[in-house]
Amino acid sequence: MKPTDVAGAIALLEGATSQRVLVAVDGVEPPGQNAFGERVAVERGTDVAALVRRCAEAAGSGERVALVARAVDLAAARSELARLAVRGRGVVVHAVAEAGGDGVPACESGIAPALTLGDLPWGMLIGAGVGDAVDLGLVARRAAEDSGCPFFVVHERPRVSRVEPVAAPSRELVEAFLGGARPSAQPPPATTSERAFAERAPFALASAIRELNSLTARHHDVIQRAPSTDAALAMVGLGAPGAALLAGVERQRAAGHEVVAVRVVAWRPFPGARLVKALHRALAITVLEGVDRPLAANGPLAVQLKAAFADALTWAPDYPGIGRIPRIVSGVLAARRELESGDLDAIVHNLLADERGKRSFVVGPEPATLL
Repeated sequence: MKPTDVAGAIALLEGATSQRVLVAVDGVEPPGQNAFGERVAVERGTDVAALVRRCAEAAGSGERVALVARAVDLAAARSELARLAVRGRGVVVHAVAEAGGDGVPACESGIAPALTLGDLPWGMLIGAGVGDAVDLGLVARRAAEDSGCPFFVVHERPRVSRVEPVAAPSRELVEAFLGGARPSAQPPPATTSERAFAERAPFALASAIRELNSLTARHHDVIQRAPSTDAALAMVGLGAPGAALLAGVERQRAAGHEVVAVRVVAWRPFPGARLVKALHRALAITVLEGVDRPLAANGPLAVQLKAAFADALTWAPDYPGIGRIPRIVSGVLAARRELESGDLDAIVHNLLADERGKRSFVVGPEPATLL
């Protein structure tokens, strides 16, 4: 293992697994040979739409290919990404979500531009740290190649780079998990229906996660939960806020609060039924997200969670039957703001206030909506 940041971890992953890596961000330097001793061709550019087209061409010729670009630039290339989706190519795109500096609109900061791609027929996994860059990248690759549905892996890149020890996937792991140096030969898709590819994605994703867990003994899932027991209060987050909730939940429980934390890893396909099953016994839930949409009813994760509970309440197929929907509070973590222990205290106390608590709030500089 060697210490590296998110960009370095992406380089280690794709340098070990791919034949061709297309790069539109700084700091991604894949090694010259992959785990099988093959040359890794690296193409760099600033025209992300052109790189997406090149990605589709390389995948069509039988190469295992990856693209690394900023999330905000990928959002501007959505038409090319939509066209790629109906070709049945097992492509992985790493979307680097940057915090953004002063004066950058919130809709272009963090994972906000990546989530605007959620209406495309692509899978999407949201990482939270350097280790996720490798493991979720492997999961996305296997799921994409098995289903023909391309996958995004979203990586949050903080303003201050964070370094963690990580190892490149070994040849033995890559061969066992992906089946060899190149993707399995796929016949031309019999259909260009977006729904046909998308319907295979949940099964391919679940299979990939189970296989990686068995090969590495590292636990991954479409949601992460701590602890495994039910609780009266719950906190749910996506990406870095979700990881912060998981990290802080034990301190809240040690203080005597009956609370559970859940981090959503898979944004597409969205694990609505799994979330309802994990949270339906809660009396109140705070959804904390790093995407602020002030003119919307709620943030994107809160909207999805409420829709999932509505499906369960109306006995939709595959959902557990429930008799009520918990009180759901919508919270926003302001751009370039990290969650602190005092913030978690305030979030839990707001849940404990029952109907006297706020139904929406911002953790940040807006005094009118602060807890």
